Amino acid sequence: MADGALQYANVAPPEPTPPAPADSPVPPLPDSPVTNAATEVPVEHKAGLPQLNTDTFAGQIFWLFVSLIFLFVVIWRVAAPKIGGVMDARAGRIKGDIDAAADAKRKSEEALAGYEKALADARARALKIGDDMRKASQAEADAKNAAEGQRVAAETAKAEARIAEMRKAAMANVATLAGDVAAEIVSKLTGEPAQVSDVTNAVRNALKPA
Repeated sequence: MADGALQYANVAPPEPTPPAPADSPVPPLPDSPVTNAATEVPVEHKAGLPQLNTDTFAGQIFWLFVSLIFLFVVIWRVAAPKIGGVMDARAGRIKGDIDAAADAKRKSEEALAGYEKALADARARALKIGDDMRKASQAEADAKNAAEGQRVAAETAKAEARIAEMRKAAMANVATLAGDVAAEIVSKLTGEPAQVSDVTNAVRNALKPA
């Protein structure tokens, strides 16, 4: 409905005014000619959103710019340095953690390299000690074997000498015995006594190896 429009409403007729008493100083009111006709009643319209009111656009835009500039200054001078400080501190901590991790990794690699070198040196020393012990044992065994061989050779030579002596003595005894037997046989065959020495020498010559 357009501005200034009127709204009609049905109003009930008022009750008639009772007649005033005769001795009342106030004259009676005349009866109002009220009928059942519609009475015009003005209706108030509510205003719309203030920010959509075109009459205040200039002020709104001005204060919007003022608010944005104030917000920018606050962020620029207060919030941004704090945020930058927090980010720099966090970046510093992250860099410190990364550097610490890299240093720890380097130290662990150095420790591992040292451990491997120590292990390799220990293995080399163990191999050298084992080789030295093996050589020493071999040399000792060789020396013992050489001494034992010399002892055995000496014992063998002694035994062979004893055997040769025993054989020589046995052969001498055999020759003497054979000479005696042969002389007795010759004496019995010829009837004449035989020289024992000659027969013994003949037997010894016969027993000598060719």
